[in-house]
Order: sequence, then C-alpha cells, then structure tokens
Amino acid sequence: MSLITLSGTVSGIRHSSETSGHIGKNGGNVHTKQVIAFRVDGQPAEIKLMNMPDVQDGERVTLAGRMKNGSFRALAMRNDQTRAIYGMPTTMAYVFGALLVLVGLPLLLVLVGVLFIGAGAWTLFEAWTHTQAARLLRA
Repeated sequence: MSLITLSGTVSGIRHSSETSGHIGKNGGNVHTKQVIAFRVDGQPAEIKLMNMPDVQDGERVTLAGRMKNGSFRALAMRNDQTRAIYGMPTTMAYVFGALLVLVGLPLLLVLVGVLFIGAGAWTLFEAWTHTQAARLLRA
C-alpha cells in the first residue's frame, strides 16, 4: 500500500510513552517511544517518535503514512508553521537489515538463513518506508 498525506489543523493532542525491551543478568536494552494521538481536521491520527515533536492545538500539520482501521497512522510529520519535520531515524535500521541479510546468505545451507534473510528484508523495507515518508514531506 502506498503512502498518503493528510493535512489540516491539529486538535485534541494526547501523549503517552511506549517502552519495550529486555533486562537480563548481564544488562539489557530498553527503548522508549513517544506516542502522540490527535485529530487533524476531525480525522483521528497517531504517530510514534523517538522524541516529542513541537506541535500545539490549532497548528497546521502535514502527515505522511497510511490509513488503518479508520485512523491515520503517520510515519512522519511536518509542522507547517515551523517547517520542522519529525520522523524515525533509519540509519541503524538499514545497517541492521543489511547485516541480517549478509548473515543469512551463508546460513541458507542449513535453511535457517531464510529466517535471517526474511527478517533483514522486512527491516530494510520498513526503513525505506520511513525514509520515503520523510522525503514526501520535504518535497
């Protein structure tokens, strides 16, 4: 499904944090994302970002993403007043996806490589989609 844009005035901003990860005997890894839900000209929308964007009720924004279950799931957001563009960083996703594919190639001999290549391809696709969403807002 292709990316679409949604533009309008923001209202009813709600914010929450989404934390995920694991902690083990030798340390762990925990990630926190900021989830912002709001309406754009009455249309429900949400975006997950690493940092809190600077947007207030009444400001005009443009979102790039997809519709899902009647709500707009944004991958990138531009505040039309400040011209700031917010999105997820993708460099590490590209690196991780490429590494998974490279590790999966020699493991094809034992068939486990199919899982690595599949996970790597999915990661690369998600990174590319986020990059395209941010590029769409820069145009």
